[in-house]
Amino acid sequence: MTQKILFVIKHTVLYTLVFGLIATTIFILPLALGFGKTGKNTFVLDKDFSLLSKKDVIGRVDANFKLPVNLILAGPERQYTLNTASISAQINSDQIANNLLFRRLNQGISSYVTAFFSPKHFTLDVSYNDDALSQSVDDLSNQINQPFIPSELSIINGKVSVKNGQIGRKVDTNQLKSTIISALENYNIRSTLSIPFELIGTLPSQSQITFASTNAEKLIKKSFVFTGASQDITVDDNTLVSWVGFDSACNQEKINSYALNLVKSVHKDPVDATLNVVGTKVTEFMASADGYDLNTDQFAVTLCAQLKTAINSNDAISKFPLTLNIVHPKIKTGDVNNLGIKELLGSGTSTFHHSSDTRNFNVQKGASIINRILVAPGETFSFIKNLGEVTLEAGYKNAYIISQGHTVLDAGGGICQVSTTLFRAMLNAGLNITDRSAHAYRVSYYEEDSKPGFDATVFIPNPDLKFINDTGNYVLIQSIYEDTAKRLTYYIYGTNDGRQTEISNYRQWGWAPAPPDVNIDDPTLKPGQTVQDEHAIPGLNTSFDWKVTRNGQILHQKTFTSNFVPWAAVFRHGPKI
Repeated sequence: MTQKILFVIKHTVLYTLVFGLIATTIFILPLALGFGKTGKNTFVLDKDFSLLSKKDVIGRVDANFKLPVNLILAGPERQYTLNTASISAQINSDQIANNLLFRRLNQGISSYVTAFFSPKHFTLDVSYNDDALSQSVDDLSNQINQPFIPSELSIINGKVSVKNGQIGRKVDTNQLKSTIISALENYNIRSTLSIPFELIGTLPSQSQITFASTNAEKLIKKSFVFTGASQDITVDDNTLVSWVGFDSACNQEKINSYALNLVKSVHKDPVDATLNVVGTKVTEFMASADGYDLNTDQFAVTLCAQLKTAINSNDAISKFPLTLNIVHPKIKTGDVNNLGIKELLGSGTSTFHHSSDTRNFNVQKGASIINRILVAPGETFSFIKNLGEVTLEAGYKNAYIISQGHTVLDAGGGICQVSTTLFRAMLNAGLNITDRSAHAYRVSYYEEDSKPGFDATVFIPNPDLKFINDTGNYVLIQSIYEDTAKRLTYYIYGTNDGRQTEISNYRQWGWAPAPPDVNIDDPTLKPGQTVQDEHAIPGLNTSFDWKVTRNGQILHQKTFTSNFVPWAAVFRHGPKI
């Protein structure tokens, strides 16, 4: 019985060894035969590449896969082609073979066996010139991309007009590159590729157009005036209408854009003070001045609010200040001297738009002399004394002046523009004016920006223009001549002692017509020639009261009166023909 059991055990072990050897041989044989080849169940896309050598892989790739000459791409309106050679696209057969073999080479025994039998799918390995692909995608995108053009409101022939806009579109270039590369790697060469793009913007509905047009019509013939900068800024109705929104009263994007564009026009740098004195003469002076910047965010909000108000208002002009951020100078006027030149006491301005070039030359020259003049406390300022000689030799030119009841050419014509402007500054500064004379007749230059009677004539040696500096500190007289604007301004600086100036009770009376024309025969003229020496000017009397007070106490009080006589036109005629 024991022998029988031993026999069975021996045969069982033998059979097990035999069957194990056979199974091992069956399992190892494919591995041995497939050494250096691709594994079983290896695919490139839908093609079987199992148990192939590297050479066989390369040959089968070359036989089964060939890149097309062009890829077809579908855009929103038409199809486009991409030449594969233009991006240097190529199938890398050698690299594909390496990829297939690498899945099980250089791995452990366990990983090797698993990789050999496990299914594995590969895409094509395609090389390309990335810069060329990017350029081709950009070129194609430039043909498809369109800017978003919003609908706009405007005024045409006095009526509101709506210009229809256009939806924009933009190609997703990164996604398009990925689509092209994926199509090549997956051999998707027969399908048309969709070009990815997005639509940009929205267009108003008919109800929105009606809403906006109704609001816009209420802005026709209206305007905005922005104050607070160096000069007022006016916005007409065409601009206002363009700010109307289709979904709300304001097109905030356009208003924001306007505010940003206005920044450079409104910006003003602060000015640091400078004062250099040599002896008693100021060689350089610049008063400190605040600068400012536009607060664009606050201004845009204000602008929208004002636009809504204007839509519901009957006012033709809406005036409101700019929202400014003040920028202070680093050095203020009072920091650069110990003379008491700290602040502006008063200023005066006059314009002379129709003045001749020679007269303008004399105005500029005279203003350059009566400039940067220091007047000590208690000192009397004399215009004539500070002006000096007014002759051709001194650099002046001949221009018309009033002399002894006639208008004649003489050196320095135009100097009275300087004295008139300084007189206005003296009035506003509240200085003790002791000598001032009006012109014999009205002069148009002095009435461009002022009522008649705010002028001052000077002529060597008399009449003169004088004031006494009673401020207790030095005062500085400075002129600013603007040739393009044809404007002269005088500034008087010093220490403000609290005085206040009031000009009131302006009166006009005694208007008188100009006398009949005066005609003079002048044999020195050519036959038939006529020259006008004088213009007809009506006569007029004016006066105004001027009072300067400090803490309720009257410092100066005067009535300035001007008696302008009527003036006849004078013509000189040459011999009759």
